[in-house]
Amino acid sequence: MIINRCGDITHQRFLMSHSSDSDLGRRIFVVQKEKAVEEALDKIRRRVGDDWGLISPTDGDVLKETLGEIWTAIDRPRWSTYRFSKLTLVDIHSLVETGKELRTKRYMTDAMLQSLDRILSGSE
Repeated sequence: MIINRCGDITHQRFLMSHSSDSDLGRRIFVVQKEKAVEEALDKIRRRVGDDWGLISPTDGDVLKETLGEIWTAIDRPRWSTYRFSKLTLVDIHSLVETGKELRTKRYMTDAMLQSLDRILSGSE
C-alpha cells in the first residue's frame, strides 16, 4: 500500500516478468511431465499398498526420476498404454535398478528404454 502526495491510498501493482514462448513451453513440458509421473506413482503406490514401505526413499526417488526420463523419451500415446496399476515389487525393483544404471551413464540407451518399456507394458 502506498500513500500518494494527495494523501490517497493506492495499491502497488506487481507485474509478472515477460516470458518468451520457449520459456513457457519448457515450463508447460515440465509441469505435464511432473503430473504424469505423480499420477503413475500414485497408481503404483495403490497397487503395492503396504508393501510400498519396503521401497527405500532413495529407491523411490530413483523410480520417480526413471519414470520422468521414460516420459521424456517416448510419445504420449505409448505412455498411456503402460500398466502402472499392475506393477509388482519385482517390476518396481527392475525399474529402480535400470534407473540406477541410468544415473551412472547419464543418458538413456536404446536397450535401457526397451527394457523399461517391456516392464511397463507387461511384456516382460
